[in-house]
Amino acid sequence: MKPKHRFNRLLAMLLCAAFLLSFSGCKKQEDETSKIGYAEGVTVVEDPDALQKAVDEMYKNAAEGNVALEYKNDASSEDGKTFSCYIANSTANKYDMYIQMFADSELTDQLLLSGLIRPGSAFDEITLEHELETGDHTVYVAFTQVEEDLETIHAQVIVTMELHVTK
Repeated sequence: MKPKHRFNRLLAMLLCAAFLLSFSGCKKQEDETSKIGYAEGVTVVEDPDALQKAVDEMYKNAAEGNVALEYKNDASSEDGKTFSCYIANSTANKYDMYIQMFADSELTDQLLLSGLIRPGSAFDEITLEHELETGDHTVYVAFTQVEEDLETIHAQVIVTMELHVTK
């Protein structure tokens, strides 16, 4: 064989080998679809403690934003207006809160707007703004924490409760 043909044959074999290697790498990636790959375009953290500081700050902010809920899901009434219940501002909370209760999921039919409740305080009875009919009612309760200025909302969580009226 001429040297030129040997070179062309060797080049063709190398190209085939490169193609097969790249194809087998693609197949391997398809087989491992359940794994998440590493992100591209990231840089090394300049300060080795910076990452830990950022994580610590994230955890601190998340802890301050939590609303610890403390309430019993069911409340009962014989007149449809005054209910025996348990709704509290948990001692685990750092902020004062107020309670709003609505009869509808659109939060337009307000049943209750409390004053501020300090952490560790609770209602054992509430009086609604208007009477509910006999039966069971799912209501929407917003637990709203306020900042120290007592005007700025710090955090809010909305849950449902069951009010039972037995006239």
